[in-house]
Amino acid sequence: MRIITRLTPAGVLLVAIGLLALGLKRMNGASPRHVRLPFEATLAGVSGGASVWEGPLHGARGGRAQLTLYQVEGPLEAARPVWHARARWTVAADSPERSFTAELEGMVDWKSGATHLSGVVTSGWMEGAWVQQIGQSVNGDMSGVLEVAADR
Repeated sequence: MRIITRLTPAGVLLVAIGLLALGLKRMNGASPRHVRLPFEATLAGVSGGASVWEGPLHGARGGRAQLTLYQVEGPLEAARPVWHARARWTVAADSPERSFTAELEGMVDWKSGATHLSGVVTSGWMEGAWVQQIGQSVNGDMSGVLEVAADR
């Protein structure tokens, strides 16, 4: 008996994110430096065709963050519940040397509220490090965890 499984585009993206996360551990056994930044953000508005959320980071690092989210597809796809999205995270940490900007890409499922984005720190603290956002949107507000990992 042959079983055929079809993955949705969101399913393929989640598998890819998982495989990339597994790849963070180096072959020589060294584990990456890993920082978890819990966040809460409220919708601040729309700017240049992007939605902008702002809010505090929680935990030992503290500070404030701004998430700017762009839909990748055209206006017709905006009505769909799952978006392919790009995002920019700008983090103003309590200590300036830990502030950074990261560019991420992934999916937003507006029906379930789930967000899964990943990318790299493009400037500032831990430049070049892998970043992923795992979050939840409820009534327009976002919360979740921003994880930063690097071999350093």
